[in-house]
Amino acid sequence: MNKLNNFLTFLILSLNLSADPLTKPTSFSKDLYKTQILEGNYSDRIQHPDDFLGFGLGERVANPFQISQAVRAYQKQSDRIKVIEYGRTHEDRPLFAVFISSPSNIDKLSEIEQDISKLADARNTTDSEAKELIESLPAIAWMAYSIHGNETSGADAALGIIYHLIASEDAEVIDLLENMIVIVDPMMNPDGRDRFAKSLELYRGTAPNYDDQSLLHTGDWPYSRTNHYFFDLNRDWFYLTQPETQGRVPLINKWRPQILVDGHEMGAQDTFMTGPPREPINSNIDRDLIKWGNVFAQDQAEAFDERNWRFYTGEWHEDLYPGYSFYVQFRGSLGILYEQSRMAEDGVRRPEGTVQSYKESVHHQYVSTLANLETLSKHSKAMYKDFWDGRKYNISEDSEYADQSFVILPTKNHSRLKTLAEKLKAQDIEIYTNERAIRARNVLQQTGDVEANYVIPAGSMIIPNLQPEAPLIAAILEFDADIIESVLAEERLRSLKDGSSIMYDTTAFNLTMMYGLEAVTVPSNLEVGLKEWSPQNISIKTNPEAIIWAVDGVDDNSVAFAARLMEKGVEVRIIDKEALLSKQSLSRGSIAVLAMDNPEYEDLSETVNSIASDLDISVLSIESGFGAEELPDWGGRHFRLLERPQIAILSQSGFSSYDVGVSWWSLDHHLGIRHSQIDASLVNYADLRRYNTIILPSGYRDMGEYEKKVLSDWMEQGGTLIAHAASSSALASEQGIGSVKLLQNTFEESEKYNISLQRELSALYEELDIESVNSNKVDLDTAYPWEQSEGKYPPSQLEYRDNWQSIFMPSGAFVSGRTDQEHWLTFGTNSTLPLLYGSNPVLMSDDSSEAPIRVGVFSDSAKANTYSTINWSDIPPGKELNVRMSGLLWPEAAQRIANSAYLTRERIGKGQLILFSGMPNFRGATLGTNRVWLNAVVYGAGLGTEPRINP
Repeated sequence: MNKLNNFLTFLILSLNLSADPLTKPTSFSKDLYKTQILEGNYSDRIQHPDDFLGFGLGERVANPFQISQAVRAYQKQSDRIKVIEYGRTHEDRPLFAVFISSPSNIDKLSEIEQDISKLADARNTTDSEAKELIESLPAIAWMAYSIHGNETSGADAALGIIYHLIASEDAEVIDLLENMIVIVDPMMNPDGRDRFAKSLELYRGTAPNYDDQSLLHTGDWPYSRTNHYFFDLNRDWFYLTQPETQGRVPLINKWRPQILVDGHEMGAQDTFMTGPPREPINSNIDRDLIKWGNVFAQDQAEAFDERNWRFYTGEWHEDLYPGYSFYVQFRGSLGILYEQSRMAEDGVRRPEGTVQSYKESVHHQYVSTLANLETLSKHSKAMYKDFWDGRKYNISEDSEYADQSFVILPTKNHSRLKTLAEKLKAQDIEIYTNERAIRARNVLQQTGDVEANYVIPAGSMIIPNLQPEAPLIAAILEFDADIIESVLAEERLRSLKDGSSIMYDTTAFNLTMMYGLEAVTVPSNLEVGLKEWSPQNISIKTNPEAIIWAVDGVDDNSVAFAARLMEKGVEVRIIDKEALLSKQSLSRGSIAVLAMDNPEYEDLSETVNSIASDLDISVLSIESGFGAEELPDWGGRHFRLLERPQIAILSQSGFSSYDVGVSWWSLDHHLGIRHSQIDASLVNYADLRRYNTIILPSGYRDMGEYEKKVLSDWMEQGGTLIAHAASSSALASEQGIGSVKLLQNTFEESEKYNISLQRELSALYEELDIESVNSNKVDLDTAYPWEQSEGKYPPSQLEYRDNWQSIFMPSGAFVSGRTDQEHWLTFGTNSTLPLLYGSNPVLMSDDSSEAPIRVGVFSDSAKANTYSTINWSDIPPGKELNVRMSGLLWPEAAQRIANSAYLTRERIGKGQLILFSGMPNFRGATLGTNRVWLNAVVYGAGLGTEPRINP
C-alpha cells in the first residue's frame, strides 16, 4: 500500500510539473532590476498599470490589448485625459492619441488648437497677436513610442507615463500640466507588437535566456518590426501609404507640437542614443531646432548621469531623409529620437558580463520622457518665439523659398496625380493650377537641364514654395537635396577605406520622381492667373448599346480595371497602339471591353460601370470599331486578348520581408484581386499549374538546382516569372535561368552586348542615307557602329574598372531610365522614367532578351562629334548620356550602370522571365516603376506567353 501511495504521489507531482505553462517566464525583470519605475503619490481613484497587466510595469511586454484596455479605462477615471482614436490598423486595432493636461486645458482643447493654427500662419497674424498667443499658449509635446513592433520598451514606458501624469498628486506634476498638453501616442504599431508578443510566448523555454541571438530575442521571419503588410512605418511619414500614418500625420499637423519624441530600440549590445543628429542634416531644417536639440540632449544626459546610465548622442543619427517622424522639423517642431538597446523579457547579457533587464530599458525611456517634458516646460515660450520667427521667414520675400515654384505637368494619369495631391494636402501644402499657359525663363528640368524659354502648359499642378510649409515643400519637391562638401568628403573616404557609408537612408526622395510624374522647377514665385487645384471630373458613359467600352491606358487604375473585370470572368482586350475610335482618342495600353467577346455575359455594361465607379476612372462608350487612316481597327492585331492572372508570391525565410510585404500590399491596394503567398520551401512540391504568374521578391536564399528546374519547366509551359533585385541577381548569375547576365560575368563577351545596344540605338537615331539605299553598287564604306569607337577596353581592364566602380554604388539615388515606348511593359510610362537605384545587380541584355528600360537618357550634344566609350558600351556621335537625376551618385557608379538594363523580358519556352534590377514597389511610393510592375503582373499572362494554363 505504501508503495502504491508513493507511486500516486509521484504521478500527481509529475502531472503538476508538466502542467506548468511555458508562457510564464522563469525569471522576471524585477529579479534583475530592483528600482521602481513609478515613484510618487498617486490617487487611489486611478487604477495602477499592474491591474491591467497582471505583472509589474516593465517586468514583461504588455500586449496591445492590455495597453488599449488601460487607455480606455483611464479615460473614464480621470478628468486630466482625453483619448482620441485617430485610426485603425489593417488588423483593426485602435490607434490612440492620449491628450493629458489640467482639467481646464482639456476643456478648451479646441480653442487651444485654433490658437496654434493662428500662430502657424504669419500671413494672417501680426507680431502683436503672435506675442499674445505665445503668452497664452501651453507647451505642446507629442510623445510617440514603438513604431517598430519588436522595439517594445517605449510602449511600456508610455503606459507608465500616462498613469504618472493623470494619477500623480505631486505638486510638480500638477504644475507641469497647468502649462502643458502632453499627447501620448502609446503604441504606433500595434499589429507588429502583437506579432512580437506572440513570438515571445512561442519561443520561451523553461530557463531564462540572456542570449540576444536566440529566437526569443530576435523573433523569426517576417519579424515584428513592421506592420501587417511588413511596411517600416518610420519611412512612411510623407509617403502616407499606411493607415497608421494616414491617421497619425493629420493629427500631428493639426496640433503642431513643440517637440515630437520618437521612442525606438536598437541592437541589444548597444546602450542608449538620443539627438541631436550629426551631418548630413537636410538644409531645409531650421537651425534653431538644432540649437534646441542640444539643450534637450544636455538635460536628458544629466538625468542619465544621475542614475549612472550610459548613453551617447548623434553618432549614426542623421537627418537628410525627410520621411522619418522628424518630417515635423520641416514644419517647425523639434524631433527627439530615443534609441534604447533592445531587451526581450528575460534580459540580455552584456559584453562586460552584466545582465541588463527589460525593466531597466523601460525605465530609460520613462526617465527620458520626463526629462524632455521638464526641459520643454522651461523653454516653451522661447521655442514659440523661434517658431514664430520661422513661420514669418517661410512667407517672407527675402527667404530662400521666395523665388521658387514647383510645377507638375499635365497628364492623363489622373489617379496618380490625385494621389500626389492627397499626400501634399495632408501636409497642409497649397496646390494650384493655371487655366492658361504661362511663360517662364531658366526652368530646371528633372534631367538637370535648364531651358531658357519655357511654356508651362495650361492645366499644370503648381506649388509655389512661398507658403507657410515652405521648408517641407522644398525638402520633398526639390530635385536635389544639398549635401555639404565635408559630408561628401567623409562619404567618399568611407567608401574607399572599408566600403561603409555615413548615409543612413536614401539620398534621393523627390516625390515627383517617386511618382514618375514629369515636373519642372521655376525660379520665380508663380501667383498670377492661378486657381485652387481640383481633380479632373470623371465621366463614366456606359451606353448599353455601345460595341466597346474603354478606359485610357495612361491612368494607373486602368490596370486594376482590367484585372477586376477578368476576375469576374469578363473577356478583356488591350490596345497596344494609340487609337482613335468614334472621334475619341485612346493611349496605347488602353483597356477595351468588347460586347462581342462576351455574348453570354449578362449586365456587362453595368459591371463595367460598377468597377469604373469603384476605381474612379472615366469610361468611354464607342459605337464604331473603325480607326482612321493607319490607326488600329477593333478587328486587327493591336486589340490583344488578355488572360486572367492567377498570381502567387513566393514568401517566407530568405526573402526581404519588406519586398514581400509591399508586393502583397500592392496587389491588394492597387488591384484588389485574389492571389496567394506560398512558402518558397514548398515550391519543389507545390502544384504550380494553379498559377500563371509567380512573383519572386528580392531575397538571398539559395535556389537549388531542382527548384530552378521546376520554375524553368513551369515557364516552358507558359508561366510568367517576375523577379526583383537580389532574386534577379540569382537568376542572372552563371548558374541561373535565362540569357540575361550580371555585368561582372560578361567582360569576355562585352562586344556582343554593345552590338545589341547599338542595334537599339540605331533604330532610334540613325539617319537614313537615301542615296546609298538606292544605289545599285555595293557601298564599301558602309560604317558599323561598333567599329567606329576608339579606346575599347580589353576584358582585364573592364574587370579592373568594374571592381573599382562597384565600390561607389549608391545607397539610393534616382537615375534616368529610357523606356521603349513600343513595349507592352511600359504602358502608362513616359519616355524618361526615374529609377531608384541602390546596390542593384547590373543586368546585361543581348539579342536573346528584351530591355524595355535601360539606364541613361540621351540628349543632343554639339560637342560629341564621334563615337565615345563608357566601359563596354558606345555613345553615338551627337549624343551625350544623362544618368543621374537626384541624390548622391558618384561618377564611377554612373559609368558602371550606364546603358545597363533595369528591366528585361525574355521568352522561356511558351512562357517568359521578367527581371527588375531593383525593387519596383519601394515603400509603396515608387508609383512610376510600380506601374511597370503592375503591367507585368496583370498583362504578362496574356501578352508575353502563348497558351493558357488551366488549373
